[in-house]
Amino acid sequence: MKRALVLAPLCLLALFSFFLPTSAEAVRFGLREAAPMVQMRPDGTLGGLEYDIIQATLRAVGMTLVPYVGSNTRLAVAADGKAVDGFAPVIGTPPEGITLTDSYITYQNVAMTLTRRHIKLERIEDLSRYRVLAFQRATQILGPAFASTVSIAPLYREEPKQVLQAAGLLHDRYDVVIADARILQHYIAAALAASGKHPSAGPPVVTEHKLFVPTFYSAGFRDAALAARFNEGLRQIRADGTYDAIMARYRPAY
Repeated sequence: MKRALVLAPLCLLALFSFFLPTSAEAVRFGLREAAPMVQMRPDGTLGGLEYDIIQATLRAVGMTLVPYVGSNTRLAVAADGKAVDGFAPVIGTPPEGITLTDSYITYQNVAMTLTRRHIKLERIEDLSRYRVLAFQRATQILGPAFASTVSIAPLYREEPKQVLQAAGLLHDRYDVVIADARILQHYIAAALAASGKHPSAGPPVVTEHKLFVPTFYSAGFRDAALAARFNEGLRQIRADGTYDAIMARYRPAY
């Protein structure tokens, strides 16, 4: 377990609140760790593509992000229990009383297989023949055809820790893993590097099957006024080039 995550989420809130500038308006905001979208840096601070977008969005309208880190399910529970003011991404149906923002990021979920297995996937229904490992709440996000298909697959499981998805594929415990392409490629590259293999050396290790349409994710807030301010901040960073600069900063890794 990463050293910074051994703290309970509420302790993290207290720790970050202590160091906030007094002029900033603190927003307790839930995030789930999934590199390279949200990840712990070597110095113990958070970063990543999604984190940077949300932080810049809040900062543009005079708010400061106070992070609460948890799984997708835990974030929804935290929002419902008022432990956080908002959270992202909102997966599936939001808790009652949550106001969704405009979409702040687009995910491209893919089905990924080992190239050496020569698995052919042309449509969602083809997954019914394979052992499938997907991200948490995938059956709610990817639609009824996906949910129906994996219900008859030889094995289907959802895993909140996507580093374990990459391991499940590389070690042949699953035939297919399903998640955002950027996240899966990040963890697979890290696993290969840890084993002494360079991801770009030789033929591709994995094959991406684009069976799904892009998913446009929103943040959710308990206070509709905060959601409106988030939208305004998002409009500002898109207009002034900050959003594109953040996207470009993470693009070279893929």
